[in-house]
Amino acid sequence: MKNTHTKGFNVDDYQNTGRDQRLANIHFNLFIYLNFLFFLLTYYQSSRIKGFIPMMKRKEHEKGSLEPIPLDLKKMDTVTTRSPAKRVVTHHQKEVYESRDKKLHVLLPYDMEVETLTRLPGKSLMKFLCVCKTWYSLIRSQRFVASYYAAKPSRFIVAFTNNAGGDDPKRLFILSGEEETSSSLVANLDMTIPSVTLPHGAYKYFSVHGFIACFEMSNFIICNPSTGQVLTFHCKAPATSLGYDPVDDQFKALTHVTSNYDHNPSVMVHEVITLGRGGVVSRTQLTSPPYYRVTRGRCINGFMYYGAYAPWESKTPVFVCFDVRNERILSFITTPPEVLVWRAFTSLIEYKGKPAVVVPNCLGVGGSFDRFNLWILEDVTKHEWSKQTFELPLSFPFTLGMGQRMISQGTNKAGEIIFSPTTLPGRAKPFYVFYFNPDTKSTRRVRIHGVADTEEFWSRYGLTSICCVSFSPQHNDSIAFL
Repeated sequence: MKNTHTKGFNVDDYQNTGRDQRLANIHFNLFIYLNFLFFLLTYYQSSRIKGFIPMMKRKEHEKGSLEPIPLDLKKMDTVTTRSPAKRVVTHHQKEVYESRDKKLHVLLPYDMEVETLTRLPGKSLMKFLCVCKTWYSLIRSQRFVASYYAAKPSRFIVAFTNNAGGDDPKRLFILSGEEETSSSLVANLDMTIPSVTLPHGAYKYFSVHGFIACFEMSNFIICNPSTGQVLTFHCKAPATSLGYDPVDDQFKALTHVTSNYDHNPSVMVHEVITLGRGGVVSRTQLTSPPYYRVTRGRCINGFMYYGAYAPWESKTPVFVCFDVRNERILSFITTPPEVLVWRAFTSLIEYKGKPAVVVPNCLGVGGSFDRFNLWILEDVTKHEWSKQTFELPLSFPFTLGMGQRMISQGTNKAGEIIFSPTTLPGRAKPFYVFYFNPDTKSTRRVRIHGVADTEEFWSRYGLTSICCVSFSPQHNDSIAFL
């Protein structure tokens, strides 16, 4: 019997492709249906307005109270039909119908098209790029991309990987769900990336204007969960972070070429990688006074912040501020020593539009904590910090190394500080995150359904070892293309 097995065929990929195709067909039919409804509504309203006065005049004429309405034959619109005779049409009908040798075109106002398209998922819009040149130009336009980003509500991102030191094949799973005030939320699998794993350290994934970035060996990987785009390029050092310039709508990556293992360098060498057009646009280098970096970068309002010691290790704690647009080290912000007490395990977040750090007050050496300090950078130019201390109604684990640990990666739009574990709780066990309200001092536990919480999920993807996980709130869908 002839072997019909195709190399590289994967049942799950086939099923996912079929499901995506069915969803795309549904979305396409929905789009055509909405366009047709909009057309009928527009035609109906315009016909009533344009035909109301002539209709009244005809009725009056039939009663004999008005003179016959003269017709200007030069201004009359006509179209050719299959019969030799010509029939009269209105100006509105002429805009909709063309001759029999041409196709039927329904031209909707731009705002109406945008309103319809922004309601569809990003992956469906990527399929619509192949429909026609008009839709391609519309969906790829900067104006529509900005409208789509602003119209979508914020979501949360859950990214986890297997093979935390094991022999299983590496794979990155990216899920997302809608942020709601509920005791349970649902996360749906957006995409998987092979050969990528999440380290056990404190570095996690952050959402940067709709994109997520990670580092694997010597490659920097950027992906868009909304469109499925994955961009991979080589970096000279693993210490690379993604930034975004909102003024020029430009993504850039900052790499620290000078390693922390270099002994007492005279200058710090950086490489700024400008992204676009499906890859790397340019690479430039800049230098600064030496420092010892201890955290990854976090981009907030066009500026990237990360913790360090200057001029070198175990000296003065600072936060380095990098200007993404102008590509320069803006300042070294003097920082209280308590802010960087956990060094690489420091949780840098954005709190009400400002850089902030959540510092756990551990009960023992690397045990657990039931209170934490929130340090907020109130003034960047004056290097002013504020400190708030909060008590938790329960203790969270904070074990360094390979142990269990709860960290904060940000807040939701309501201002609640979110704590999430750094590893999955176990095989097919429920995944929980905790929301702490600084105003009411209350904590609520929320289950995220769909995060590897079934035996079927573990068996399908062959998960056996420890899975590192990252929870990123306030992610906005984007259909931008790098």
